Amino acid sequence: MKISRILITASFLSGAIGAKAQLSLGGHFYGEEALRFSETKISGSARMQGLGGGYVSLGADATNNYTNPAGLGFYNRSELSITPVLNSINTSSVYAGEQFGRSTTSPNIGQLGLVFSSGGVGTRKKRSAFAITYSRQNSFLSDFRYNGLNQRSSMMDFFAQKASLRGADSKTLDDEFNPNTGTAFTSTSMYYQAYMIDPSQNGGAPYSKIEQALPADQVGNVSATGSTSQWNLGYGINFDDKTYIGLGIGFVRLNYENTNSHSERFTNGVIFNGFDYNENLYVRGSGVNFSLGAIYKATESISLGASLTTPSWISVSEIYNSNIRTDPKPGNPVIPSKASNYVATEENVFSYNLTTPLRASGGATFFLPNKAGFITADAEYVGYRGMGIKDTQDKDWSSDQKRGIQSTYVDAVNVKVGAEYRIQSIRLRAGAKYMPDPYKVKADNLDRSQMLFTGGIGYRSSKFFIDLAGVFNQFKGAYTPYELSNPTNYGSAALTTKATSFVVSVGTFF
Repeated sequence: MKISRILITASFLSGAIGAKAQLSLGGHFYGEEALRFSETKISGSARMQGLGGGYVSLGADATNNYTNPAGLGFYNRSELSITPVLNSINTSSVYAGEQFGRSTTSPNIGQLGLVFSSGGVGTRKKRSAFAITYSRQNSFLSDFRYNGLNQRSSMMDFFAQKASLRGADSKTLDDEFNPNTGTAFTSTSMYYQAYMIDPSQNGGAPYSKIEQALPADQVGNVSATGSTSQWNLGYGINFDDKTYIGLGIGFVRLNYENTNSHSERFTNGVIFNGFDYNENLYVRGSGVNFSLGAIYKATESISLGASLTTPSWISVSEIYNSNIRTDPKPGNPVIPSKASNYVATEENVFSYNLTTPLRASGGATFFLPNKAGFITADAEYVGYRGMGIKDTQDKDWSSDQKRGIQSTYVDAVNVKVGAEYRIQSIRLRAGAKYMPDPYKVKADNLDRSQMLFTGGIGYRSSKFFIDLAGVFNQFKGAYTPYELSNPTNYGSAALTTKATSFVVSVGTFF
């Protein structure tokens, strides 16, 4: 239902996103969803993650199936592998002068790979391989808390300004409420039925907040889980042990859940001791993309690679609900004693089509003499301005979202470097990845570029292999619980997040 676009005002924070308001007077910009579901850091096997994600000119790894399928042509035997991952994040927040830290971990399967290698046919085709892989492309793990004593405003101020901007009178807000279920059709009706706001003497806008007392002791909790994952089918061919070509198809799955709570307590309250505001968002989606690539061995020491991955075309469905639970002061002069202290919005479902960015990569690998190791580097173009959000029933809204994306984001070029050194059967690895800021205008005084550092070690025998890797990332962000027309009356929580991934890959040859 399109009403969801009115009700969903949350701009939940995940990863290196700037200070976006959880509750925005201007409504919700779905370009934030497009970026969140499109931005990738480093994924794949422990070998490739230990190299900083530099995949393009390397082969014989299950990760090639969705990064550069030409690398499948390097396989000279079949392989079965699994890659468990442990993600850990620690987020420190500073809000209204108070600091709070929180940590969380999440284990998952980062990759599954099955590669079937076969011999060549004729004089040029030396070998080929067909692969089936599962991979976790993104992790949306996020968990932080903010708290502080706000001397300037309450979230009730947002409720009042939002209702005033809408301009509906109190009769309309009553009509939008079902007293039998205790649910409101719109968020402004929920604010009104929970006695958060009061109309003017004419029964409509401008609205004012019921509780005028300050300060407000504010506490918020924001947590997110989920991932973007995909199953890939790929095929790579080796021509003359010199030219490698591959193509593949990916079937994408999107899962995202966010729970958000904001509580306020009034030490000097006249009407309320406090209230709790809660939101829940559930997102599911499925789609498809295609990839193709090539690797060319220019010399015995140098390999060149290039790959192209089309946008993912994903059909998305989301469910949103919110509620307010109040704690009125006994005997206050406004709220009837029989009034319910819990009001919720109706559960709303909204479906849209998401287009993620086009990705194109090029890279080179230099192999050290005597098979002692190699140094590799990639450049990855990501076309963020090409992202799209589309509602097939509303072309004007879709066009507005597209214009917003093109005016907010810029295309980016990620840079990855890595090296491996071999000591007999042991492999030592290190790498790094630089991700520039995808925003056109630097907002909130935040540099949202990211630098990831990686390292790893591996062992290979004629029958099996085991690789270990760590990925280390620290970035800054901000989270704004709500916004007001006067920016001096609200603030943001400054966030510093340290993210670590521990990766293990185990595989056998057959």
